[in-house]
Amino acid sequence: MSYLKKYQWEIMPENLPIVRRNCPKCNQKTNYINTEKFRVNANKSCIDIWLIHQCGKCKSTWNMTIYERIRPCDIDKDEYEKFLCNDKELARQYAFDSNMYNKNKAEVIFEGVDYTIIQKELEAYYINKNEIVIEIICNYQLELRVDTLLSNKLGISRNKIKKLYEQGIIFIKDDKNSLNKKVKAGMEIHVLSILENIDVIESIVQVI
Repeated sequence: MSYLKKYQWEIMPENLPIVRRNCPKCNQKTNYINTEKFRVNANKSCIDIWLIHQCGKCKSTWNMTIYERIRPCDIDKDEYEKFLCNDKELARQYAFDSNMYNKNKAEVIFEGVDYTIIQKELEAYYINKNEIVIEIICNYQLELRVDTLLSNKLGISRNKIKKLYEQGIIFIKDDKNSLNKKVKAGMEIHVLSILENIDVIESIVQVI
């Protein structure tokens, strides 16, 4: 086997999605900000757990349901403790859970979420030495497409990314229409290391 360059891109969101909803005090639709705090409310032998959001204008609150009428023993013990201590990492995980917004029939806006890429160089052995491999690490359900990620990181247009994909220079193995897919953990993006593609290669290997 041949040695090649392999990089790890860990995608870290810098802010959280916002919820757009009617505010009873403002009497109009406003942006509700995730406070990264939970509310746990006892109801006889059951509890309700909410993730608290706050109107960006008047500071009134809206509680997004996480669990409803559930027994504490039916919740993972570690997670339950995190609810009680307002664990920020857990709040961020729920903040990027699209299913949770659907469950609450809430209008969520992901477009304003910025992110940082933490890049590491790894050692790897592959049969094809003319490839650069990018391994994606992402612990959140970001609404981020592959072509958008590559365009932002490499500093080239999505049209050029599309052309490189159509030429087979950028690809994800065993995955059709991969440019349109959302970025997910474990995804490996392959880039052929050829002279005509040197500007793209330099953009990948530079230290962020």
